[in-house]
Amino acid sequence: MIYRKEIDGLRSVAVLPVIFFHAGVSVFSGGFLGVDVFFVISGYLITGIILPELEKGEFSLLKFYERRARRILPALSAIVLACIPMAWLFMLPDPLENFGQSVLATMLSLNNVLLTMTSGYWDLASEFKPLIHTWSLAVEEQFYVLFPLLLMLLYPLLKYRTAVVVWVIVIASFVASILLVQDYPTSTFYLLHTRAWELGFGALGAFWEHKRRVEANNALSGLGLFLIVASIFLFSENTQHPSYFTLIPVLGTLLVLLYAKEGTLVARLLSFKILVGIGLISYSLYLWHQPLFSFARIMSFEEPSTALFLGLVFIAFALSYLTWRFVEQPFRRKSVVSTPSLVMSGVAATVLLSMAGASLHIGQGFPARIFGSDREIAAGMHIGYNHRISGYNAEAFTSEDGTRVLIIGNSQARDFANILIEMEVMGGTQLIYRSGLSVCDYTDLPEADVVLVQQADIIFLPIEAISEPCESLLGTGQPEADKIVFVGPKHFGYNLNAFTTLAREGRPTYTARVFDEITQANIRNAMIIPADHYIDLINSASEDGTHIRIFDDNGDIISADRVHITQAGALFFADRLRNHPALAIFE
Repeated sequence: MIYRKEIDGLRSVAVLPVIFFHAGVSVFSGGFLGVDVFFVISGYLITGIILPELEKGEFSLLKFYERRARRILPALSAIVLACIPMAWLFMLPDPLENFGQSVLATMLSLNNVLLTMTSGYWDLASEFKPLIHTWSLAVEEQFYVLFPLLLMLLYPLLKYRTAVVVWVIVIASFVASILLVQDYPTSTFYLLHTRAWELGFGALGAFWEHKRRVEANNALSGLGLFLIVASIFLFSENTQHPSYFTLIPVLGTLLVLLYAKEGTLVARLLSFKILVGIGLISYSLYLWHQPLFSFARIMSFEEPSTALFLGLVFIAFALSYLTWRFVEQPFRRKSVVSTPSLVMSGVAATVLLSMAGASLHIGQGFPARIFGSDREIAAGMHIGYNHRISGYNAEAFTSEDGTRVLIIGNSQARDFANILIEMEVMGGTQLIYRSGLSVCDYTDLPEADVVLVQQADIIFLPIEAISEPCESLLGTGQPEADKIVFVGPKHFGYNLNAFTTLAREGRPTYTARVFDEITQANIRNAMIIPADHYIDLINSASEDGTHIRIFDDNGDIISADRVHITQAGALFFADRLRNHPALAIFE
């Protein structure tokens, strides 16, 4: 195996691009691949530790897990603990609830599973998740649990032929990642079964090196470093990953691990003191950078500047050194922290932090922290308020009495339904909410849905940008075209968490800048759609059409997540839309 200092140098090559990528330094467009480099290093190192011990009959699973716990748990627990009060002080209820889930999942080595389960339409933007980066630790920890057991079972029977089984696992995992990434990109990115091949490549390198002497090689180690560096600068977020392309940095890392021996140019480069020093603190550096960046965003009204992020990088280095010096190092020494002390402190940290995370989830982010103790008001601030309209889903109107209202769409449609309900114009009406009904080309729908569209007296269709079928329908004179009212988009800027720290008496005056693409879509909609058939939500809450109110006149927040509205938001829009000509049908 290569010398420790070269491995530490390679770790710095892995961690720095990740940090600068997350800091928004565009030249590091493939910086996320540093995680893949870490995967290969981890597979190589743990296999290189286990094989000699298995061969001598000295391998102990408990001792292996103890070493991993000493390496991983203390620093991780410290960073999670540091994040909790910051999250409590600065996060809105829904983000705090999500954070609580991630705390629990992180301490149970399951954050990759949680992210797979919760990714989607309602997902909190990743840059606002302080612990999102622990998904990679979960992958490694799951590998650490399973792979040593596999080696313990097979090595005594197969010896070096155990590598054949590892090859089978690597190939199966790689093929799975290629086959699944198109249809299941989230789970393919996060889960062990499609990432194991990267750790497995490192394991195969250790098998190869354990069986025979691998000589230093300038050309192969240089090629390996080139592949890593080229990937970091040439890949981007648009590069499908994991995929065939991921082989490039993975193979590059393996070549460096195998052939960057003493005397090679790559070994000399990786042995520079600054790279070795960064490598030594790379674990803490990886843990600290995301919470620092995330809370900087959470506490900002607009996207923080790259200069601020670079400043936070220096803070991350300082905190990482302190964590390495006063947390990592003591816990790695049995002379300082004995095994019983490690077990007791590890169990205590895991249980207590897991309980804290679970309580944030169960308490739904504790809305009373921000919105006061009134339970009704607090409940209306939670994202669950949006879902109540789902109970109005039906296949057909039950009678011809009253105004028959059909609202079509996803959560934006549910938001508008809540506005109508809070407007108190729904008495004597029949309301049906449907998702996924293509009303602008409704003749292609099943007969029951065609009848539903024909029966409706008015149809509300929330849109972000008017689609071609809907645009083509306008002005055709068809009865269904005349009954459609389009509801424009709404959006509440970059970040709402920061507004909750502002004094309540000034809240009605605060606005946020609507994203440009949404503003432009709204302007185009208003130009194309007749005014009496278009409800402009942005301009109903804006003085200039580009900056939108954040709080109502009582200082209650209008949106829970920058997109969907609270009950206070529904009341706010209801008051401003009450005299809109499209709603005259309710008079």
